[in-house]
Amino acid sequence: MKTTLILTIISLLAVAASGQTLKTGLPSGIKVSPAEQELRAFYDAYADDLLHNRGEAIANRYDTRGYYSLGNGNKQFFTLDEAKVRYTTRWTGPKGFAWKDMAFEILSPDSASVTGLFDWESPSGDKGTLSYSAVLVRSGGQWRIRVEDESFNSMGLTTKTIIGNRNKPGPYRFSLTAQPGASVSAHKHTADMKITVKSGKKFILMGDLNTAKVQVFETGSTFVIPANTWHVEWWENETVEDIEMTAPTTTIRAVPSSPRP
Repeated sequence: MKTTLILTIISLLAVAASGQTLKTGLPSGIKVSPAEQELRAFYDAYADDLLHNRGEAIANRYDTRGYYSLGNGNKQFFTLDEAKVRYTTRWTGPKGFAWKDMAFEILSPDSASVTGLFDWESPSGDKGTLSYSAVLVRSGGQWRIRVEDESFNSMGLTTKTIIGNRNKPGPYRFSLTAQPGASVSAHKHTADMKITVKSGKKFILMGDLNTAKVQVFETGSTFVIPANTWHVEWWENETVEDIEMTAPTTTIRAVPSSPRP
């Protein structure tokens, strides 16, 4: 017992020193059901297993019948044996990991859904935030993952509304954060867009894309993309933009499958 306690304390101190947060984010003073307490403990321990590269322990968190792995338009079924091979021979744990904005819903005494986000830092130092959702079942008194979806924003763009609504008449303003290497193929908007580069650098082609020259807007620059003007955008380093327009507006893409901010 003393040995287990000492090892637990050492582990927690190591995590604290690394700056990682394992907790699933329950505000203090909030009471939850026993089932949700179990699930939160499950995910706190899951994070600890990830950080300490415990492949076999991670594999054993999945349903004994196997589990469905989804994400970014893919679906695959893994047996428990396949999960064990994957996590013990082909998987490398992260340098940093933390759950964010986790939500737990008890569907029945023996099933639950989990949704949230997680921050992942690879051993090489690359960082990203992924969305997470799962369906868990209780088997033999233990929660096990039956379905798990981990998806990355492959566009490398995130937005946050500041004021207004893109689909309702009136002023609309939002911030856009672009990750290094992000790009948006040819598209146009039905409203003028006033853009201020708050940090980083923006590259853009506007107008007749056959003859347009690359324009570069540094931190502090402000410019306007006129309504119904074709343009292509890309970013070479992390960039934050403040964007203003009059809503409603729609985006027309040159290729239907191409992304848009």
